[in-house]
Amino acid sequence: MRLLLALGFLITCTLFIGTSHARDLTLNTLMSQVGDEMTAIYPLIYSASELSPKEITDTIERLERMSALFIQAGPQINKQPATYGISYKFIKPYLTDIIQAFKNKKIDYARSRMYGISAICISCHTQDKHLRTMFGSTHRKSFKNDFIYAEFNYFTRNYQEAENYFDKHLKSNKHKTELQIIKPIQRLITIYTQIYNRPDDGAKLLSKYKDLRDHTLETKKALIGWIDGLSTLEKSGAKQVREPDFRTLETYVKKYLGDLEQPLSELYLAEDEQISRVWLRGLLYHYLNRNPKSEEIPKIIYWLSICDRSIGFNFYFSLADLYLKDCVTSYSTHPYAKKCYAEYKEFVNWAYGGSGGIFLPIEIEDELFDMKQLLKGRNLE
Repeated sequence: MRLLLALGFLITCTLFIGTSHARDLTLNTLMSQVGDEMTAIYPLIYSASELSPKEITDTIERLERMSALFIQAGPQINKQPATYGISYKFIKPYLTDIIQAFKNKKIDYARSRMYGISAICISCHTQDKHLRTMFGSTHRKSFKNDFIYAEFNYFTRNYQEAENYFDKHLKSNKHKTELQIIKPIQRLITIYTQIYNRPDDGAKLLSKYKDLRDHTLETKKALIGWIDGLSTLEKSGAKQVREPDFRTLETYVKKYLGDLEQPLSELYLAEDEQISRVWLRGLLYHYLNRNPKSEEIPKIIYWLSICDRSIGFNFYFSLADLYLKDCVTSYSTHPYAKKCYAEYKEFVNWAYGGSGGIFLPIEIEDELFDMKQLLKGRNLE
């Protein structure tokens, strides 16, 4: 069950809002074209059928066009807040890996990796409060089932339609696994906590799902914990918080993240405690969108890594790890680069450790070496 819970809140880069209207228009045009390609291949990602040779060829061509569009959009994306750029850096080699796998006839691997594309998009889209401005011609009939259509609307920011179809999915009579219950509920929590900042409405919505036919003891317990967390967040006055300054933000970090003096903060929290960190993650993202001082950014990236790590992971990539690595490589002269390095090192030692000792993959050892070289002379040990 922990593994299922870990899938959810990651939330997973296409539509960005800049400060120049002309720049926005150009970037939105490019990202609209990315969206067109993604719309075409999205049903194939979830299809259980074997792909035909033509479908494989078409998919490769669309992925290559997506990659080219992202490269073209790079100069504008790099002007966005730091965390957008982190996801952008990740998606380019990610797409290249999928394309190469298809060309090398590693179809199952390529298809498994394609699930992660929407997760990367989500990792950017949920960082602000913007709603969908494109993809209006995409309809339910193009998708295999309600859940897939809901997911598509979620990652393209059409949150109301996503909510409607997550609701249809959860209330349907079709048998659902634990993950098929947990994941849509986690999406709804993110919408109401991080995007809307309406925890009371989120609690009311989730209460409708207490008696789902396919609940297990674990999913029912998780749901009740999340409802309690939303109610507690509502009582805390979180809904009234609007664009706090950095000092106020630090007080919320201390309240909800606690003591961060030692690396490897808790990996998993009780469900009610997860809610406050989803809310805090929203505050941190929104603060980054307001062009903070450069010396504040590494701190925010570090705090975001702690939030994401304790809320949950994803099968395809970890935002927490991406944030920590970028904190070190992009802000190596900042005091928090040391904290990011220590956190990343402690985590990979935990992840690859066991009764027989710690066995790090060579690529992880190389990453740690490169990071340490960047920070050389900063008294790491």
